[in-house]
Amino acid sequence: MIAVKDSVSIEWQGEFLDLLPDRAVYWPKEKVLYVADTHFGKAATFRKVGIPVSEHTTKEDCSRLANLVKITGAEQLTILGDFLHARAGRAQPVRNILFDWRDQHKELSIVLIRGNHDQQSGDPWPELDIECMPDPTEAKRWDLRHLPVESPPRPYLAGHLHPGYRLSGTGRDTLRNPCFVVGEERLILPAFAGFTGLKNVTLEPYEKLYLTNGNEIILLSKTV
Repeated sequence: MIAVKDSVSIEWQGEFLDLLPDRAVYWPKEKVLYVADTHFGKAATFRKVGIPVSEHTTKEDCSRLANLVKITGAEQLTILGDFLHARAGRAQPVRNILFDWRDQHKELSIVLIRGNHDQQSGDPWPELDIECMPDPTEAKRWDLRHLPVESPPRPYLAGHLHPGYRLSGTGRDTLRNPCFVVGEERLILPAFAGFTGLKNVTLEPYEKLYLTNGNEIILLSKTV
């Protein structure tokens, strides 16, 4: 097994998973790359209502995704919900970027677990050849979800929360980073999209938070 540089390998549900600094999880045994909350077209949605934001967010996120596929050697990409941000984001420039990206990754199998934003924005364009599945979908060792749930019938991977954690330094200095939430029955991924917010999460007993700044991962944990 080849470790991905700067990743953190964890054992979860009897399998080894790599937590990647660029907000993704890789399952080496099955060559599956997991991401959540790509929110493609979000910037286009904002621009459509007159909010001036960068035109390059979709391209930058696709470049990050291409790099992850390359360095992991993934054969399948599973997106845990919210592929597109909104119907207004189905703009021609967004479509062109995603089509070009897909054309460069023709051999990659892609699965989307439909999230709440997907219900409004609609499924991806058929030409992207993405298999759309309901939430939850049963996989080999766990369920694949978008929305986290309490007391699940099976362990699961999910997104939706856009989890982040605030670190406090000396004085009034604070810093918020995206994080992975890892518990006995759930693994919640940070939002993959670069243009998105964070929801503060608390460090609960018997859960671990893996913070990422894009370059390295820091573990936070506590027990009672």
